[in-house]
Amino acid sequence: MSCDIDYRYRRALQPDGLTTFENALRALNEAVDDVRLAGRKVGSCPAVLLLTRHLQRIADGRPTECEADDQALRSQCIERLAELKHRPAIIALVKRGIDYRPEELRHYRREGTRALRQIAAGIGLEHADYRISYYTSQEQLAGEHVLEAEGIYVRISPERFGEPGLAWRNPFWKPPGAVMRKAPITALADIPALTARIARELKIAPPAQPGLI
Repeated sequence: MSCDIDYRYRRALQPDGLTTFENALRALNEAVDDVRLAGRKVGSCPAVLLLTRHLQRIADGRPTECEADDQALRSQCIERLAELKHRPAIIALVKRGIDYRPEELRHYRREGTRALRQIAAGIGLEHADYRISYYTSQEQLAGEHVLEAEGIYVRISPERFGEPGLAWRNPFWKPPGAVMRKAPITALADIPALTARIARELKIAPPAQPGLI
């Protein structure tokens, strides 16, 4: 499956933390990996081109601030971010692997929380009705995101040892959620469909529709 990730676009637009040649080179190499994962052309990716310019400025000892001729590439990055707004980057992160990569782990934590919030909203839960937690045995390893509310438990985790990245059940193992149901992390590519499936299998009533006046 090809799946794009918004991280390289955000990084290219705000490369403030890439102050050394080594860090900038690593960011560029990771952007190239992301492009290949997405099945796109490396040479035409605006994020890769911006990060390449940033690396060259560091190598030349020039200021790394955005220059006038960067604007077209920056605009392309912004447009691509808008396109990816509703496509969880967590899919690409999990597929690539994120253990022992601090920046990717931070991104994974953010994206996992965002995906669970979207699922909660799709089910009709208010913010006060659910809790989202994150558990990991070591800070260097990707952990599990867990959404818990009345009648529902949803888990997002890295796909290790063949274990699917998504799982859901009743939090107290009560029917119809007495069995842990699972799906690959790629199911997050269509969160409305995934949410409908979870609600259907756990027999959660759809959110009430506002009355017509």
